[in-house]
Amino acid sequence: MEKPLILYIFLFYWHFLNALFTVEAPQSLYIVEHGDNVTMECRFPVNGKLKFGDLNVSWEKKEELKKQVYVLLKGQEDLRNQDSDFKGRVKLLKENLKLGQSLLQIIGVKLRDAGVYHCIIGYGGADYKTINLKVDAPYRAITRRIVRIGNNEWKLTCCSEGYPQAEVIWQNREREDLTDRANTSYATGSDQLYRVTSTLTIKSRTDEDFYCIFWNKELQENTSAVLHISDSDDGVLWTESRRFVGAIVVVTAVFGSVLLFMFCVRKARASKDYRTPVASSLIAGLSKDKDMYDCRDASFEEKELKYMQIEKT
Repeated sequence: MEKPLILYIFLFYWHFLNALFTVEAPQSLYIVEHGDNVTMECRFPVNGKLKFGDLNVSWEKKEELKKQVYVLLKGQEDLRNQDSDFKGRVKLLKENLKLGQSLLQIIGVKLRDAGVYHCIIGYGGADYKTINLKVDAPYRAITRRIVRIGNNEWKLTCCSEGYPQAEVIWQNREREDLTDRANTSYATGSDQLYRVTSTLTIKSRTDEDFYCIFWNKELQENTSAVLHISDSDDGVLWTESRRFVGAIVVVTAVFGSVLLFMFCVRKARASKDYRTPVASSLIAGLSKDKDMYDCRDASFEEKELKYMQIEKT
């Protein structure tokens, strides 16, 4: 891999240039959350109007093999050897160079962006500074699900993503620990985030609260969510049996259609002059209604989960 020109300057002239030219880093540590943007800064002396043709700027990430993040060579952007991890995600705020500021912006920070960076400046002299980037991924958003699986028996599920691996703690309204009754699973994706899913199966009456708490030990941070079991008219719960709900809709539709048919036939008999037209139009209407219900049921079955009202018994 071709090295920036400034690195060769360091190798041969470091002991001369270091005393004449100094790079400063106002902030040596940046802490940013996964998915956010970050702008890291180092400063260098300009001494008057900046001559871009004399300026070399290099940002590198220090690993076993150094990763080239960004290079400005003799005032011109040179991304031929930029590491694939940073392609399309970094930019140098060039308007600030004339102020002696090298501002590197990383868009959509990933966990693998964390590490040690070198800001290297060559402008009449040469120097560099080390900057550390730390990336946190707290378990912010928790997806909740409540499923009724039997008489006063419920399956409660919480799911969230973050890093590092979190512990999930379950509690009831009295803050009793129910964690031993839960089943928690972990998975990782290409973004290195942990997807943590925890399910608690429990017998409980309605109008009860349960809490799932994601405890991130490294960050010393916890995020919690409330799952409320309710039988009120406003309480909407997920059901585990989609086909059962679909069957109820079909039976209700068929029963209603039969009643409607019987009512219309009796009405047709009372009006002899219009018996045949009424019966024909009625049959056509019923066929249309049946198709509508079939379409609705098909759409219903295609859903992964469907809401339903749980009535009081």
